[in-house]
Amino acid sequence: MTVEGTHKLPLGDASAERVVVKYPSEGGYERGDTWDLYIGIDKRIQEIVYHRGGTKPPKLVIATWADYKKAGPLLISTDHRGTLDGKPMRISFSDVSVKVTGSVNWINAQ
Repeated sequence: MTVEGTHKLPLGDASAERVVVKYPSEGGYERGDTWDLYIGIDKRIQEIVYHRGGTKPPKLVIATWADYKKAGPLLISTDHRGTLDGKPMRISFSDVSVKVTGSVNWINAQ
């Protein structure tokens, strides 16, 4: 992991701190994959850039992390818009809830 200072957001006009995580070509989670995380002053991810290290698609994903909801102790981004290998992409989550260890109740994200 490398903290690279403040950079312009790939999809927006603002800037954020860029943190780069690169997996080694041997071992690691996904060999050669690189994640650029853009962290705002609120310490939340604002945007990501994913570069696949292997040959399978997608090779490049650029997406926002927005519409954060709190579910118990977790803060979850429920809306991701951007591009997947240059084509428009959107991933969104609805009806998110969590169950905290030791509890019998589910907590809805709000």
